[in-house]
Amino acid sequence: MSQIDLEPGVPGKFSEPKWSESRQTYQIHCLVGEPFGDPTKVHASGKSKPKAVANLKKRVATWKPKAESLGVYSSNVTVEELCLAWLKLYEHDDKKRPQNAKHYRREINPATKGRGKHDKITISGSVLGKMKALEARPFHIRIHLEQMNGTAYKKARQKSILRNAFQMLVDDGLRDDNPVNSVPGNKGTRTKTVVNRSRVRTGVNPYFSDEPQPFTANEMNWYREAERDYFPRPLACRWFEQRYLDFTTLAYELAARPSEALAVRFDDIDFDLGEVAVTGTIVDTELRVHQVKSIVEQYGLPDDEIVYPRGWPDFDNEDVVCLAYRQPFTKTAKSMRTIKVGGDCMAMLRRRKIAAKPRHRLVLPSRTGKVVRSEQMSLTWAKIVRGTGLEWSTPRTLRSTRATRVAEKYKLPAARLILGHEENSPVTARHYVPDERMVVDLADAR
Repeated sequence: MSQIDLEPGVPGKFSEPKWSESRQTYQIHCLVGEPFGDPTKVHASGKSKPKAVANLKKRVATWKPKAESLGVYSSNVTVEELCLAWLKLYEHDDKKRPQNAKHYRREINPATKGRGKHDKITISGSVLGKMKALEARPFHIRIHLEQMNGTAYKKARQKSILRNAFQMLVDDGLRDDNPVNSVPGNKGTRTKTVVNRSRVRTGVNPYFSDEPQPFTANEMNWYREAERDYFPRPLACRWFEQRYLDFTTLAYELAARPSEALAVRFDDIDFDLGEVAVTGTIVDTELRVHQVKSIVEQYGLPDDEIVYPRGWPDFDNEDVVCLAYRQPFTKTAKSMRTIKVGGDCMAMLRRRKIAAKPRHRLVLPSRTGKVVRSEQMSLTWAKIVRGTGLEWSTPRTLRSTRATRVAEKYKLPAARLILGHEENSPVTARHYVPDERMVVDLADAR
């Protein structure tokens, strides 16, 4: 029998033990047949040749098929079970950003908890999810995605999950093809359509929701007036109100994502030069307990940079907990930037530095000095703009508005700099800065 045609679990010929100077041990290996696909190479080592051979025999005796060792699926696995198996592997991969698992989990699991909608299309419980993964064809994937209501971005997320899950079967030899690769891209809007026909503006067509929607100069003044009319609130804490006002000031000045503005520390500010460095972001997510332990150790998070449920270390490692923490880097490497801010913003930062409690390091902390979720700012924003004609806007509108003002004065490359985008990145014009509509002057062409 050739090495390639080994029966499942049957070892091939053992290699000759070789001495490794770097590891100071004898190393040996052999091939073991898999139920599907090519054989697997099994390694062992020992202080002597007989010990290395004995250790390899032990490894062969405890060998498991590749698919089984990966985790939790068999040849009869359903699409739902396959996706859950892929998610489990993803959550144990230290090279992946852990917060992404939250979004993947919500696309796989039924949306019947909390504020989830019962009619939301997820992989679990769907017709596709109940199918055997080996029987799924490209048209099954296409029909599943076409049934979804939402944006193209949401469809792309489910498509990504399915592609990665089916690739596990391909890698393990259970399938010869990945059915998702044959499914064409999904057309649709990148964001939810917001119909606001009263928003007639010069230079921007309000009927195309795909276009960036920054505030005009008048709308920016309109929003500031709405803020002043909303605050102070009866029986509300002035400390929280002032934190929100300072948040919008800082987010606009830095053209920052809301989570980036909330992650600014006093150590990131050069008060002499009037510069602020954007060095991190607040992540509000749901992770398994073993992932929480991993990021605390990996990022070296102090107590003021993470908020989690009380008693979480005593939970099971696979339990899911909600938490927020300061990630010590931004979305991309280019987003790590230093920005010169105006006098009003710097005066606000100095005021907050003077008023900060001892050992409070964040510019915009909670009452206990810990990180603040960006969702809190979004909820306040929604209350301020309710009934004003600016209900289509969110805190991210400040980022788009600031970049648009910069582009109007210094052109698009400058807007990319303040946003932290790559050079020549199409994202700037696609999501943040509207195209400048030129006057077509061809009247002399007759």
